[in-house]
Amino acid sequence: MTMLHTLRANYTLLALVAFCVPSVLPRLSAQTPKELMMAACDNEIRQRKQNALWASQVERRTAEHVYREEEIDTVDGPVRRLLSVDGHEPSPSERKQDSDRLRDLRENPKARLTLKKNREAQEKKVNDLLRVLPAVFLFEDQGKQGGLERLAFHPNPAYKPVTYEEMALHALSGVVLVDLGEKRLARFSGTLTQQANFGHGLLGHIDKGGTIEINRVRLSPGLWGTSLFRTDFDGRFAIFKNIGKHLDETRNDFEPVPPDTDIQRALEQIAHKSAIFSQKTGDIEQSHESEKAF
Repeated sequence: MTMLHTLRANYTLLALVAFCVPSVLPRLSAQTPKELMMAACDNEIRQRKQNALWASQVERRTAEHVYREEEIDTVDGPVRRLLSVDGHEPSPSERKQDSDRLRDLRENPKARLTLKKNREAQEKKVNDLLRVLPAVFLFEDQGKQGGLERLAFHPNPAYKPVTYEEMALHALSGVVLVDLGEKRLARFSGTLTQQANFGHGLLGHIDKGGTIEINRVRLSPGLWGTSLFRTDFDGRFAIFKNIGKHLDETRNDFEPVPPDTDIQRALEQIAHKSAIFSQKTGDIEQSHESEKAF
């Protein structure tokens, strides 16, 4: 046998070995559902540290009305401007109330400080919940749903909630969808399958049957935003106070804003857009008057 034939025989043998080895050696185990949740939550926390800010259109359904607003994220919290109520232009009184709120935010340092403190408190709560989320539940892989992994979850009996938020979270069962490409939370949907008690029920409770639904969408590589946030909870807290958490918010038309955007810059941007809108409205009304003259 020539040297060439010997080399060819060896390469053929190596190729056969390379092909057969994966079938005879144990495969590397894929991520467990808990590990996948840990990766997704870690990525959510990592993005939140980047302080990515966005402007968006927000639709809020509350008290049998639909409010559409422009919202601009800032380093100190979101700034909103009312655009419509129930699909119509805000009434003069609604517009005045919105303008007074924005003026107070611009001129009153206390109002800006309150907005900042509320944002910081909310950010801390969300970050704390993301850190414990993989431990609060037991997860079951239910297979793929498009490019997403579907995980069913229910309370982990070994986990002992500490905060009121953790107690409410721990009472949920439902489904979470994880984007496999970027390991991000795409959807979280849960129902309270048991009553959440605070202080063994002496301090209050959240009724069984309450629901929460959150949808997240990819805005750019590595950056995701919440497109839907819906909660429907009832109960009693501090003995006499009713708990009523009925939120229904959808967001679209996301646009990035500079990462150092503060309240003042957001207010200037809103004022500029309002002036443009008023000018366009005035031009349309003037055009209609001219048409009537003919």
